[in-house]
Amino acid sequence: MCQITHHGAGAERAAGLEHGAAHDDDHDAWTRRDFLVRSGLAAAGASVLFGSGPAHAAARHRQPGLVGQLAALQTDRVLVLVQLQGGNDGLNTVVPVGNDLYYNARPQVALAKGQTWRLSDDYGMHPALRPLERMWGDGHMGVVHSVGYPNQSLSHFEGIDVWASSRTENARTGWTAEAVARLGVTPQAPPSVQVGASYPLLLRGPDDVGGMTLTDPGMLDRIVSTGELYGTDGLPDTPYGRALGHVRRTANDADTYAGAMSAAAGGVQNAAEYPDTTFGRSLAAVARLVKGRLDTRVYLVRLGSFDTHAGQLDQHHKLLDVLGRSLAAFYADLGDSGDAGRTLTMTFSEFGRRVNQNGSAGTDHGAAAPVFLFGPAVQGGFHGAGPDLAGVDRSGNLPVSTDFRSVYRTVLGSWLGLGDDASAAILGGTYDPLDVLAARATSADEAGAVQALELLPPAPNPVRTRTVVAFSTGPADHAELALFDTTGRRVVTVAEGAFGPGRQTATLDAAGLAAGVYVLRLQTASGVRAQTLTVVR
Repeated sequence: MCQITHHGAGAERAAGLEHGAAHDDDHDAWTRRDFLVRSGLAAAGASVLFGSGPAHAAARHRQPGLVGQLAALQTDRVLVLVQLQGGNDGLNTVVPVGNDLYYNARPQVALAKGQTWRLSDDYGMHPALRPLERMWGDGHMGVVHSVGYPNQSLSHFEGIDVWASSRTENARTGWTAEAVARLGVTPQAPPSVQVGASYPLLLRGPDDVGGMTLTDPGMLDRIVSTGELYGTDGLPDTPYGRALGHVRRTANDADTYAGAMSAAAGGVQNAAEYPDTTFGRSLAAVARLVKGRLDTRVYLVRLGSFDTHAGQLDQHHKLLDVLGRSLAAFYADLGDSGDAGRTLTMTFSEFGRRVNQNGSAGTDHGAAAPVFLFGPAVQGGFHGAGPDLAGVDRSGNLPVSTDFRSVYRTVLGSWLGLGDDASAAILGGTYDPLDVLAARATSADEAGAVQALELLPPAPNPVRTRTVVAFSTGPADHAELALFDTTGRRVVTVAEGAFGPGRQTATLDAAGLAAGVYVLRLQTASGVRAQTLTVVR
C-alpha cells in the first residue's frame, strides 16, 4: 500500500531520517503487501492476504455483527473516511504563515504566504486545495489542529493500525466496525464499503456480518451492468484460467450484496466532474451509492502516498490537488437533495511530519497533524490548539493538543448518535467530544428505550451458520421469538421471556438447519411480528 518511489534505484533516502534500517523494513513490508494487492494475488481476497473469508477481491471483512447490544437509533447518516496514506505534512497543508519558526525550519520546503489562500491572519491553505475554498467560506469545512496520540512509534504499520482500531496496542477490531454493529443495519446491504482501498482492520471484528471491498472502483460498473462482482468471460483455456473462472463464479454466486449495490447505483449518474484518478473514481462511486440510498453507514477511500521524505513540494502539491478537486466534486455531486446534509467526510493519516525539513528537501515522520471534516453538518473553522512550533520534542515532533479519539467520540456521538457507554466501549475509554458538528444526532440513551413492538430483519440473511435477530417489546410484554418452516412446524425457540422495553438481540444457530426459507415470529400480548430467513448451504 505504500507507494514510495524515492527509495528506488538511484534515489536518495532522506538524510535527516532517524532509524533508517527500521524505516526501510517498514516500507519493505508495506511494499510487499501492496504488491500482493496490485499483482492480483489478492484477487482471492481476504483468504489470501488475511486468512479469513471466501476467496474474492471484493472481500467481506469480518466485523462485529449485531451480537452486542444494538443501540435503539436507526440512522441514515453516512460517514466517509478519507485515508491520507503515508503521513500527511500538516504544516504545509494548513500553513502557519504568521510564524517565523516555520520559515526558519524549512528554507526550501516552506510555502510563502502569498502562495496560500487565506484561512485567517495566522494560517493559509495550500494552493492546491483552492477548490475547497467555497466550502470553507460556507462554513462546511472544519480543521482540527494537532491531532494524534502519545508515544507514537512513527511506524506506518503501527500508526495506521492505531487509527483504525482506536487502540495504541493489541489492535484487533476496527472502531467503525464496532460502531456499525451498534447502529443496526439492513442485512441486504453491506454495513461498510471500501472503494479503491484494501485495509480490513478498520472494518474487522469477531463475527460474520461483512463489509465489502471494491479494490477497483470500476467494479461498481461491472456489478451494475452484469449483477456480478467478476467477469467470467475471456479467461484463458488453461488450468489456471479454469480455476480462476471457478473461483469467480463461486464468488458471484455467494455474494449477497451485489444485488443491493446494483439496485442503488444502477439508476444514478454522477453530476460532477471528478479527477481521472483512482481516488477521484473511488469518490465518484461512493457518491452514486450514497445518492442511490444504499443502506451503508461507513465508506473508506484512500489517497497516497504522502510519505514525502524527498522532493516534497511537487509530490505534495499533486496529491492535494487530487484531494481538493475530488472532495469539491463529491459534495457538488451530492447536491441539494439532502444527501450532502447526511454525509460527513473525515480525513485521517497515520501521523504527521516533523517541523524541520531534512537534507533531501522533504520532511520525516512526525507526530501531530490536522484532521479535516467536510459537509453541511460541520461547524466550520478551526478547532483545538494550533501547532506549537516552539514546543517540539527532542526529535523535532510537534506536541499533540487533541487526542484522535476525541474526534472519534464526536463522530460516534454527535454524528452517528451512539451514547456515552457505547462510545467508551468502542474507544476503550472516555474522551471528551469536540464542538465541531453543527448538526447533532440524538443518541439512543437520550431518546429513551423503544416502546413499540418491532422485529427487524435478521443479519446476515441469507445465513450459513449464525444470524442475529434484533427486536423490541413493550415494558410488560412476555415475548416468544421462534423459527418455523414453511409448513408451520416450529423448528426452534430462539428466545422467550419478559424482556422489558428497548432493543434486544438473540443469536440463532442455523448450522444444523436444512437449506430453505423459514419464518421468524415474535409473539407478545401486544401483537405479532414476522420476518423471513433464508438458510443456504
